[in-house]
Amino acid sequence: MLVQLDKLGFIELRPLNRYRLKVAKGFRWRPDGPAMKYFREHVVDDYFSGGFDGEGEMLMLVHGQIGRSLAATFMERLQRVGQDFAQQHTADQKLPPEQKRPYTLVVGMRSWLFGAFRDLKREPDRIP
Repeated sequence: MLVQLDKLGFIELRPLNRYRLKVAKGFRWRPDGPAMKYFREHVVDDYFSGGFDGEGEMLMLVHGQIGRSLAATFMERLQRVGQDFAQQHTADQKLPPEQKRPYTLVVGMRSWLFGAFRDLKREPDRIP
C-alpha cells in the first residue's frame, strides 16, 4: 500500500517503510470522491464510536438557520480553524513524543436536517 501511495504522489516513501506525507494537512476531499467514500465506509464509525470525553476531546453539533451569505463567512472561519490546527501540528513536531498525542479534527458544515425530523414535517422540505 505504501508503494501505491508513493506512486500516486500522496507520500514520499523512504527507507525502512518510513514516509513523508506530501498532501497538505488541511486538504479538501472531492465530494463523493474516493477519499470521502473510504472515510464513510471505513473511518466514520470508528471515529465516532469514541466517547469524546477524554482530555482535549469534544463533540459538538450546533443547529440553526442562518442567511446564505453568512454561511460562506462561517465556512471561511472553519477553514481557518483547520489551518490553525495544521500549523500547530507542524510547530509541535519539535516536541518530544511524550509531550504529544494524536488528535483528529473533523469540521463539517452543510445544509441538512436530520432525516427523522424531516420525515415529521408537514410541508415538503427543500433540504436534501
